[in-house]
Amino acid sequence: MKMISNLKKSITTLVVVAFTLLSIQAPVMAGVVTAEQMMAEQRIDQQRESVQTFFSRDDVKAQLMARGVDVGAAQSRVASMSATELASMQQQIDSMPAGEGVLGLVIALLVIFMLLDIAGVTDIFPAI
Repeated sequence: MKMISNLKKSITTLVVVAFTLLSIQAPVMAGVVTAEQMMAEQRIDQQRESVQTFFSRDDVKAQLMARGVDVGAAQSRVASMSATELASMQQQIDSMPAGEGVLGLVIALLVIFMLLDIAGVTDIFPAI
């Protein structure tokens, strides 16, 4: 009987120590995330998606394969690019001849908005 009593005390002590150790919580170190940080992360995600979309175009894939570059390797490299590399790649893609249509579209929209503003339909540019 004494041995069973000592065993119960030992098990009880062990369970109490285990629960005590499990209930200790480490302090959490969290910082405030600013709006600028969130916007920067979103911008990086958008740049990464834009570059991935560029590399998924059929004409780009054909050019990569013609030069002996594995398309999957190129896309995985884009996924691991830093923010600076993504910005540089995005700038190069935008300056390529295939990206000139976007610039023409933006200029056309600005001209349309300016004409609408001059006609008095909108008030986008108050100085005109």
